[in-house]
Amino acid sequence: MKQRIITGAIFTIVVLALVLPAYFVPAVLLLFTGIVTVLALYEMIKAARETEKEMSAVVTVIGGFLSFLPLAIWAYKGTPSQGFTLYALVTLIYCFITTMIPPLLKEHPEAIRSGFASSLIIMYISFPIACTHVMMYLMPKGWFFVVIGLFAPWISDTFAYFCGSFFGKHKIVPHISPKKTWEGCVGGALFTAILTTAFFAFVLKNVIEVNMPFWLFIVLASVFGFLLSCVSQLGDWMASSIKRLVGIKDFGNFMPGHGGIMDRFDSAFFTLPVALGLAFVVYWGGGA
Repeated sequence: MKQRIITGAIFTIVVLALVLPAYFVPAVLLLFTGIVTVLALYEMIKAARETEKEMSAVVTVIGGFLSFLPLAIWAYKGTPSQGFTLYALVTLIYCFITTMIPPLLKEHPEAIRSGFASSLIIMYISFPIACTHVMMYLMPKGWFFVVIGLFAPWISDTFAYFCGSFFGKHKIVPHISPKKTWEGCVGGALFTAILTTAFFAFVLKNVIEVNMPFWLFIVLASVFGFLLSCVSQLGDWMASSIKRLVGIKDFGNFMPGHGGIMDRFDSAFFTLPVALGLAFVVYWGGGA
């Protein structure tokens, strides 16, 4: 437990050191997303090759870095929709050409399964990173939404753990995560909703202009806070299912007591796209 706490503290400091300065120098975030992309691709490819020996690492790595395509729109001062559309179209075409067609030309049926595995890894990792880039570089005050997407899982996990420890009696997904309970799940969601609402009311409301009633703004914050916790927990369960499928305990071991980068960002990979959706809703409601 002591090692886990120390590692967690160091990890948090490193993340803050890369994310907080990005508010003043946006390009700093590229170092953060680059590191996460490299390590996540390495861990996912390594895990997938436990069962999919024919999967192409080169194709998967190139696909994973398509998440940086929105930066091309940023350079031309384009819109968030243009950045996201560019990423989506190029990634879909790339996956079709490189992971779907080649396996059909091979005689081994395993090649098709490996192609699907490669496509899933590309989408699993590149999609949330692309959402982060769209928020950070193509949306006004997008840094605040990136922060929501990154830290909501940690809030959810923390309160779910304590609520589950004190009140947990009813298992929710024992076949995936034996320690998870309904009480912890609901507790994590409620506290995430409360803290997200506080962030909206005392921080976000002061940095963006929103042409909607304050009560509606708060309701929106509460709903998205609850949703962020729910998808965060889904991301955790998804990662646990993948690990069980390929027969590994953790995705990596460079963070003692925590595993690898995927063990820490599995939930954030689900909450970052939701944060982008939240940003679109806020600005659609009159943000500037």
